[in-house]
This record gives sequence, C-alpha cells and structure tokens, in this order.
Amino acid sequence: MSYTLSDVLDKVLAAIQDTLYYIADAIATNASTIATVVVVGSLAFVMARYGSRIFRGILGWVRGIF
Repeated sequence: MSYTLSDVLDKVLAAIQDTLYYIADAIATNASTIATVVVVGSLAFVMARYGSRIFRGILGWVRGIF
C-alpha cells in the first residue's frame, strides 16, 4: 500500500493530538501536587532571597525588648 501525503499528515496530526491529550490528562490528574510544588517552591525561593532580612529585623526587635 502506498501512503499519500494526506495520510502521513493525518497520522502526524493524530499523534500530536494524542500527545497533547495525554499531557493535559497528566496535568489534570496531578494538579493538586503540581500546585503544592509551585507554592512551596515559591515560598522557599522568597525565604531564601528575603528571609535573612526579615529574620534580622525580627531578631533585632526581640533583642530590643529584652
């Protein structure tokens, strides 16, 4: 059997659609885990970037009380 360009392009399009479907399904199935990783990662980034300034100010304030 001889394949035409139309057959090949249809198969390529079907493969792309299947791949996108499975990626979207995996994201939807693991949405809560992905959201948790994003939130915890962003909090860790903020604490690493600005945490020393925040804690230095709080510790200075606590030392001033005592």
